[in-house]
Amino acid sequence: MKQIFLTCYFILFLAPVAQAKPIVARDPAGDLTQSRFQATDLSINNRIQASRAVHADLSRFANENWILPISSSRLSPGQITPRALNMAGLQPFFLVGDDPQSLAWLRQHAAELQEIGAAGLAVEVANAEALARIRAAAPSITILPVNGNDIATRLQIEHYPILITATSLEQ
Repeated sequence: MKQIFLTCYFILFLAPVAQAKPIVARDPAGDLTQSRFQATDLSINNRIQASRAVHADLSRFANENWILPISSSRLSPGQITPRALNMAGLQPFFLVGDDPQSLAWLRQHAAELQEIGAAGLAVEVANAEALARIRAAAPSITILPVNGNDIATRLQIEHYPILITATSLEQ
């Protein structure tokens, strides 16, 4: 019994020393990521002026039809009660669906949404035609289809359309 105990103690004592050294793979010419960013013509640590709204049209890079339909079970069209938020640094975004209330709201607020640089999330979209209708209501704004359940839970909201900024939830 004493021999088993000593053997186990000896194995535990030498285990950290017996581990293999980690192998570090790197690009001998320099930073591997640097060449990847240069190939895509993107700069690393690119600073964007905070006072300027930036609109990236991500919809032109991929066909979202594979993700459709989108349904967010925790959200539905309806009225919201505006409230204050304290989320410094949050970029403005909004949630809409393919329902008539969302489309009318989007048409009515498109200029304001573009001015503040808000990104759009379509949280209820039946098909590609419905997504096209949503985008047509605000053609100069990027609107991507996503499931809004996590956002609804975190912000404790139940309805859309809604504008979410660093300081408020409003409709």
